[in-house]
Amino acid sequence: MKTINLWLIILGLLIAGLLAGSKAVDHYGEQYTDQALERSLIAFAVARGLNGLISVAQEAEIAMQPAGIGLTLSPGEILDPINDLIERFSVVMLVTASALGIQKLMLSIGVWDYFNYFIIAFWAFAAGYLLFQHFKQRQANPLILKVALFLVLVRFATPIMALGSEALYQGFLANDYQEASQGLQQTEATIRQNTPDDVTGDEELSGLEKTKRWFSDAADQLNLKKQIASYQEAAEQASQSVIQLITVFIVQNILFPLLFIWLFVRFGKNILRRRPLS
Repeated sequence: MKTINLWLIILGLLIAGLLAGSKAVDHYGEQYTDQALERSLIAFAVARGLNGLISVAQEAEIAMQPAGIGLTLSPGEILDPINDLIERFSVVMLVTASALGIQKLMLSIGVWDYFNYFIIAFWAFAAGYLLFQHFKQRQANPLILKVALFLVLVRFATPIMALGSEALYQGFLANDYQEASQGLQQTEATIRQNTPDDVTGDEELSGLEKTKRWFSDAADQLNLKKQIASYQEAAEQASQSVIQLITVFIVQNILFPLLFIWLFVRFGKNILRRRPLS
């Protein structure tokens, strides 16, 4: 092994040992993972709240049909697809939160003291072994170097993935997330504004009683055509926002980690298969 290659490897192992001992990379990785998990849980809560609000509005308006007023309104046909889309979005959020939970667990394993001590000790042994063999002008066992480099990859893979995921979010996805979240909040406000408080606030009333109170409160206050138009606008906005959020979370928390794992496996195989530096 050439002297320059030897010292570069030893310097790399030293830096890896310092980073592993300080846990600085792990700290930022865990912080960014917590932020991503918080975003997914907030989006999940907003989606479930909107889902419940839409269900209440649908139930109340559909109950108007048997009240004998001769209307043929069916706003549920407008809101049903949004309800279905939000339910699917909730599934995506559940998968995303689970993936982030696994990532957080891997970060916790990486900073486990005994695991850290073992890896740092092996890197120190590998560095000392390579130096000893070099000064004795002997051929070092390539397996020692391969295992040391592979452990570097294993030790820092998860925090680097977390840092890369956050960089992807801040660079390309943050604006989409904020815009879509605001869109869902506006959708919720629109539906709540066009749904009488007596209907959304008292779920213990029967369907007929809700209908009577709806009609008595809404007949003089709401223009039904305007109400339906508001629901249509809210439905379109909700569709765009939900699809946008699904894209953000799938790209950041599913596709990017899968790509990273694929690169990790390829790089790890390359390390184990390559010939030792000479």
